[in-house]
Amino acid sequence: MSIWTAKGTLAEAYWNTGRANIPVYDMHGHMGAHGQIYFKRSDTGAMIAHLKKAGITKLAFSHHHSLWTPDFSNREVFEITRRHPDILRMYVGVNPNHPDRVIEDVKSFDRWTPAAIGFKFLSAYHQKKITDKGYEPALKFADERKLPILLHTWGGDRFVPIDLMIETAQKYPNAIFFMGHSFRADWDGVARLHRACPDNVYFELTSIPGTSGMVEKLVELVGSERLLYGTDLPWFDEFQGIGGIVSARISENDMHNILYRNIDNLLGKDW
Repeated sequence: MSIWTAKGTLAEAYWNTGRANIPVYDMHGHMGAHGQIYFKRSDTGAMIAHLKKAGITKLAFSHHHSLWTPDFSNREVFEITRRHPDILRMYVGVNPNHPDRVIEDVKSFDRWTPAAIGFKFLSAYHQKKITDKGYEPALKFADERKLPILLHTWGGDRFVPIDLMIETAQKYPNAIFFMGHSFRADWDGVARLHRACPDNVYFELTSIPGTSGMVEKLVELVGSERLLYGTDLPWFDEFQGIGGIVSARISENDMHNILYRNIDNLLGKDW
């Protein structure tokens, strides 16, 4: 019998109902329009409707505009998030090209909890290495509070190269680093980073489930206890993302770890 149709499996439930019937946390989302691409759903209402249809328990997101536009603040993202406390959590977007704004947002962070859970860095787009001074206030604060930081990573990225990521994760050992896209296809680098920083670095799976064998490869390299589900919504789709996880040739225990259990262990079940 196929792994995808075996009775009582997560895959069977998903194919029959469109839901995995377990908690699912998407730890890598965005919101808002983007000037270089059309999104079918990028406003709050359409995104929440899609999340509920796909059976997503919570989405942790950063707003496109807070990452790019100085006149759209993280305070505005907080106002969106606090109106939907059942399903939305926010990353405070950090743009090191505006260091005064970073300092101001760090000072405001406590006023935004529990809606705010951590920070989002987009180094390759902002053209600043992870060691840039502009990131320091957020890095120090995350280290003090044991908060997550979601980073955009990719194989060969010169702004978040493996060596600098190791240096940063070791310098801030209490911060929790989520590697968005898991340094896609740089498997040697992933293994090296995991060996150097086994306690505070996690690998987030946006774009990974769409390629056969990649989820299995990461489970083999770092273990499912260090993997997190994410989609980059609205860039990628929830149904495709979950389908890629429950279709992977990994154990159901691994699937539970990836889809929700690791975040429960990190942030608590009521995050």
